[in-house]
Amino acid sequence: MDKTRTFPFRYMLYALSLAGFFCSLLVSIALGGWLYILPLILGVLAATGTWDLLQRKRTVSRNYPILAHFRYFLESIGPEIRQYFIQSDTYERPFSREQRTIVYQRAKNVLDKRHIKPEHRRQNGQLLP
Repeated sequence: MDKTRTFPFRYMLYALSLAGFFCSLLVSIALGGWLYILPLILGVLAATGTWDLLQRKRTVSRNYPILAHFRYFLESIGPEIRQYFIQSDTYERPFSREQRTIVYQRAKNVLDKRHIKPEHRRQNGQLLP
């Protein structure tokens, strides 16, 4: 990787949304009409990118503002895509999706136990086996 670059390419979408927001805002003020929609959309993208840069919880969002949301969206629809097109969650090559999820959760200090909802019987307010 070339270390002489001063502006990383991963921030390009964020920079374009900021520049587009200000340019479209000036154009919509000058011309008026229905052109207020474009600065609104670009403003939301710019605000999302700014929020991503300032937050400290998710490093993917901080390193790839705006683009990380596409990744999160694709991860959220991943089970459906795998179910119909690719493979199951238990297909192990080199690790299954379930094993990888457990490793990610343990790395983030998130509870990695899967709860099974047992049938609890109560008698006088106490749980019975």
